[in-house]
Amino acid sequence: MPATESGPLAARLKAIIGGESVSSFARRCGIAESVLRTYLRDGRMPPLDKAAALAAAAGVSVDWLATGCGMRAVAQASPAYAVSGPAPAFVPGAPTLDAAVLEGVVKAVLQGQGGQASPEQAAAMILDLYERSIDRRQP
Repeated sequence: MPATESGPLAARLKAIIGGESVSSFARRCGIAESVLRTYLRDGRMPPLDKAAALAAAAGVSVDWLATGCGMRAVAQASPAYAVSGPAPAFVPGAPTLDAAVLEGVVKAVLQGQGGQASPEQAAAMILDLYERSIDRRQP
């Protein structure tokens, strides 16, 4: 991941926290308040699991949080997916999920969060990481 200047990352963090208290936002993310305050002060990019938790709680993409580029908001509508496997469901026009990739992503999120993420946060992290994994596999 490219290095980012401390100012812009700290500004993006402040923007997603908005009027909420740092301690309240940290609780929603499952991150210690002191850790969040360190990111705000130093402007260093948090590890992926923490960045994903921050982004999920704020409804922004990890890419936007890390770089300020790309779409800020994560889409609120959930797409319909078909699942690949022994008996995939057919949903006309829907992308097909790769069950093996999805399983790996779910395992990584569960291990990284250790049960600390809310179902909404875990779902957002899983979706973000799954889409990144699939994008990297396409030519």
